[in-house]
Amino acid sequence: MIIRNLLKKYEKEILVIKIMTVKGITPRKFYLLYEEFKDLKRIWNFVKKEHQLSFKFNNSCKINTITNSSFNNENSGLDFWVKNQLIRLEEMRVKTMLFDNEDYPPLLKEICYPPPILFYKGEKLTNFKQTISIVGSRRATKYGIKAAHQLANQLSSLGITIVSGFARGIDTAAHIGAKDEIGGTIAIFGNGLDICYPKENNDLYNELIKKGSIVSEFPFGTPPERLNFPRRNRLISGISYGVVIVEAGERSGALITANFALDQGREVFAIPGDIFNENSIGVNRLIQDGAKLVTGVDDILEEFGLIVKNIKDYETRRREKRKKIKTEIQCKKSLNIDSLIKNLPEEERNIYLKLDDFPQHVDEIAKKCNLDIAKIGDILTLLELKDIINHHPGNRYSTKFIKNI
Repeated sequence: MIIRNLLKKYEKEILVIKIMTVKGITPRKFYLLYEEFKDLKRIWNFVKKEHQLSFKFNNSCKINTITNSSFNNENSGLDFWVKNQLIRLEEMRVKTMLFDNEDYPPLLKEICYPPPILFYKGEKLTNFKQTISIVGSRRATKYGIKAAHQLANQLSSLGITIVSGFARGIDTAAHIGAKDEIGGTIAIFGNGLDICYPKENNDLYNELIKKGSIVSEFPFGTPPERLNFPRRNRLISGISYGVVIVEAGERSGALITANFALDQGREVFAIPGDIFNENSIGVNRLIQDGAKLVTGVDDILEEFGLIVKNIKDYETRRREKRKKIKTEIQCKKSLNIDSLIKNLPEEERNIYLKLDDFPQHVDEIAKKCNLDIAKIGDILTLLELKDIINHHPGNRYSTKFIKNI
């Protein structure tokens, strides 16, 4: 009975999912077929008849073994797989958007052949009226992480939603910077929404469902394969008015996003990087090629007069934000350290507890925590962004407040 109700509830979605699951059916081909037939059932019947019966998303279950004789069988591997998708939709409370729905993002409708179906969890995408993407290197420097975090935070405090790809490094810093402000943040995935990738972002994944939205064009069970990420990048730029690149090597995926943005008629911005760092080669070249150089939030705002209608209002908001931060810092100093760290993820908390008010070198901290330098560096940067530890010259760290534990 439950399955029967789901099949009725998601009748159109099932047809689109089936059509898009067949190998060789791209968004472009889907829209050509839709223009020809104007009916999803007729498209599906055509696809069954004319296409090889192999499927793209065969990592979720072995539907690639379906034969011609079993294709129309209700108990075929494909039908079992689709029913599984519907159950996951209900279990995870994930919603769908079809290409012809009113709640399909208007900006995304403007690009060539947008995904015929999107899966999302959190806020409706049409609730986010003003969107800017911030993307960059997974192997980000502290400078890059700080720049992405600060820029995302300032833009989101003005009601501008920050879009990124949920990857390590710059993407994560942008999501963290934006999530607690009024603009919020949207994460575009290159895999199914039932998979948190990278795994260390699990806490962020759960936060974004409550404070923003996670989105994918891929069905449940789709792993984060390399070929999926250009498709994700196309959506990141397509759903945004402009794209800000923060650190990108010579062959960075962020440059793919910039190219999509140019093709889609979006603005491209770039934060200049260290000329001696290979992470800056791509982003600095973008500036040479005409991307707008960004030294602060004002450089982005002036390109979008309709986004912030009154620059005085922006300045007022910024002053209020600084005042709020100052007040929060003063409050923090009077609080017991237990209350400051009780909501930290376990891994961050464990590392924090290894620190004290005397600066320690990162090598010493790594040895105490039995973790590699790269991992320790990432977590220390997050703690620094949360304003509870100090970073001293010589790669040394200490707690910001005296611990009463």
